[in-house]
Amino acid sequence: METVIEIENITKKFKLYSDRPMSLKEKIIKGLKNEYKEFYALKDVSFKVKKGSTIGLIGKNGSGKSTLLKMINRTMFPDKGKIKIKGKIASLIELGAGFHPELSGRENIYNNATIFGFTKEEIDKRIPEIIAFSELEDFIDNTLRTYSSGMYARLAFSVAIHVDADILLVDEILGVGDINFQAKCANKIYEMKNKGTTIILVTHDMSTIDRLCDYAVWLEKGKKILEGSPKEIENAYLKFMAEKQEERQKEENLKSKENNTGKIKILDDKKIKITHLGEHFGNGDIIFTSCKLLDEKGIDRRSFNTGQNIKLQAEYLCQVDPKDLQVNIGFEISNTQGTYIYGTNTSREGYKKLKLQKEGIIEVELENLNLLPGDYNIGIAVADLEEKASYDHYRSIAQFKMYSNIHDVGLLRLKHKFILDNYILSEE
Repeated sequence: METVIEIENITKKFKLYSDRPMSLKEKIIKGLKNEYKEFYALKDVSFKVKKGSTIGLIGKNGSGKSTLLKMINRTMFPDKGKIKIKGKIASLIELGAGFHPELSGRENIYNNATIFGFTKEEIDKRIPEIIAFSELEDFIDNTLRTYSSGMYARLAFSVAIHVDADILLVDEILGVGDINFQAKCANKIYEMKNKGTTIILVTHDMSTIDRLCDYAVWLEKGKKILEGSPKEIENAYLKFMAEKQEERQKEENLKSKENNTGKIKILDDKKIKITHLGEHFGNGDIIFTSCKLLDEKGIDRRSFNTGQNIKLQAEYLCQVDPKDLQVNIGFEISNTQGTYIYGTNTSREGYKKLKLQKEGIIEVELENLNLLPGDYNIGIAVADLEEKASYDHYRSIAQFKMYSNIHDVGLLRLKHKFILDNYILSEE
């Protein structure tokens, strides 16, 4: 397959100047030059893009993804290396660049389309389609300064997406407008992909990478870490991010052990209130004092693989006489977008006469947890048996990541089988 973009050993660095003003004495001694540090946005990056393929660029903020797109778009140039391009480029990097607030939406379409290389005659033919896609027919002759930010972005996207381009550069713009317009934008990009347009996409949404991309490149601090299939790169990236998160968690735990200030408050009624485990509610008769997520080896961590066993372990403290209490213990799992995935409690499962000690440990074992890759919350609660009072309730007492080599989509993997003409193709 023909190569349409070839990135050869690209390096781009910037100078980061100190904001500290220099005194007259310092200027005389050091000269008029301000002190600066060199920052490498990209360092010796190379890869190729085949015609008609869709490439996803993955990496944290500041890893060099947007800088690379700007250099492919020729709005920025490398200090070292070469970029070879075959074909016309359309860019969805800085939507609305060149728009003028005192001109109408219609006038801005003409101005912006001219930047993309359209003649007036070509714009005349396309402007009904551009306006219709933007859904701004009632406002198109109003000045742009009267537009909301969402209307502005929709108009800019509509102009850019109707350019006949061989290569499309997309930088985190699939959140334009309301949910219906976002779906229309995504469908338009899928349509361009199916017509053979080469696409380079920057996004933090791993599901978009899964659905749209044929290939992925992972950048970290300006360097190419890995390239390959989207699922392979996604899993490596998620695992890396989860390990970083675990390192930060360990550092925070160490700091909290060294300095307990702010972890525990004594209320007026002499009850202890815990503040270091996140947001929670309840009357405080029973409180959770610590939380761990353990793997099969008993190691506290915040990243797991699909199908792995996980144990939620929470220490509790009764601040009233436990003999007076009959309790209901529950847990719940949701993703970080707020989708409720699963929840239950001991009362629903028939345990009606549970008693606690003055202090102890509650554990929830989750065997073969088949959540698919993503970020999740786990919560825990303890309440009165008849649920008239909540003693302590966390919607999220811990966050964790799942990663996997499985290519399924959605939130969790279900046990299933495919059967063709009475022959079992596969079984899970």
